[in-house]
Amino acid sequence: MNFLVNTERLLNAIRRVSPVAGKPALNAILSHILLEAEGDALHLTAYDMELRIRTTIPATVNEGGAIAVPAQKFSEVVATLPMGDLLFETRVEAPEEIRLKCLKASYKLHGKRGENFPPADFFAEEWSFSMGGKELVDCLCKTSYARSADETRPQLSGILFSLHGTMRTIAATDGRRLALVESSLEPAAADQEGQAGGAPAREGEFILPSKVVKELVRSVDQSKTVTIRLAKSVAVFEFGETTLTSKLVDKAYPNYRSVIPGSFRNVVEIPRLVFMEVLRRVRTMVSENEESLSVTLSIQEHSMRISAFSQEYGNAEDVMDVELKGEPIEIAFNPNFLMDPLKYLSCDTFQLNYNDGMTQMEMTGDPGFIYILMPMRAVPPSEEPAPGEESQVEPSQE
Repeated sequence: MNFLVNTERLLNAIRRVSPVAGKPALNAILSHILLEAEGDALHLTAYDMELRIRTTIPATVNEGGAIAVPAQKFSEVVATLPMGDLLFETRVEAPEEIRLKCLKASYKLHGKRGENFPPADFFAEEWSFSMGGKELVDCLCKTSYARSADETRPQLSGILFSLHGTMRTIAATDGRRLALVESSLEPAAADQEGQAGGAPAREGEFILPSKVVKELVRSVDQSKTVTIRLAKSVAVFEFGETTLTSKLVDKAYPNYRSVIPGSFRNVVEIPRLVFMEVLRRVRTMVSENEESLSVTLSIQEHSMRISAFSQEYGNAEDVMDVELKGEPIEIAFNPNFLMDPLKYLSCDTFQLNYNDGMTQMEMTGDPGFIYILMPMRAVPPSEEPAPGEESQVEPSQE
């Protein structure tokens, strides 16, 4: 095996795949990256028994072959090399010994035989669709914080993709809140099915594990179109020269639409950045170990008072301008739950829609974005907060 490759391109490729490298305790070779040199390309693959990522970069291949290199150490070595061409070679008499040369620097590393790296499973595509990389990452960021952290409920710890008719929905819920982004898909000509912005080749839905969601947000090239290919239990994401393959959650997603009210009587318009700044200030008064972490919004026609009370530290409040269409209200929320979606929205002004202080509230702003959250009971300074005060937004299992 003998090839020349640019060190900068190689390092970028290593960083793209190495976070997926598995734990040595599971299978020693899974802590390695598989390098395959053929034609005029070098392929790099990492795998952890659930998620496989493969990317390709140009290379001058003098002799093809495959070998697995230790992910962490190989990354450290390449990161220290000067910009230029790296000569990578192995020899027949010592197939697991790797020799690296770049300018005056040289290394010898121990690798593992490429044929021992777990091969990719057979994949038979059943349907597919495409979307822009930026749109995909944007949708995942706007929803993934609302997923459950409880891995014993894998359907709620993942993210739902649903395509029906001309509507695509990406949603997440942990039983206390729901975040979703919906987009209309314009019908496409039959020969353009599966292209970005077109109708899917088939309707359906699937649940992505949380690990895959994090990896997509980290690694997707937002300037590229992402093609998503589906089989019963596997999804393949293709973007540029990179392919990510993942198992899917084999569970039914709950009926999340059952928690979305049909209408709201009251709407308050709130400047997003100003509210985030005020919320951060007031939020500092309440510590995470408070039994009932909350801030109270006192909404009037043209103003809103944001306040927080802590048995340990005291209280804080701030006032900002808003525009209310409807009835004034005093309503309390977990401040973290209020802040989470605002960090990923781009709108100047968002809306809080509500009927009363006991039922679901809706936050909207960016096109297609909906966030459903149950209020908490406001706790006056004279009262002791009780555990479990936070209401639930538990989707129906129907």
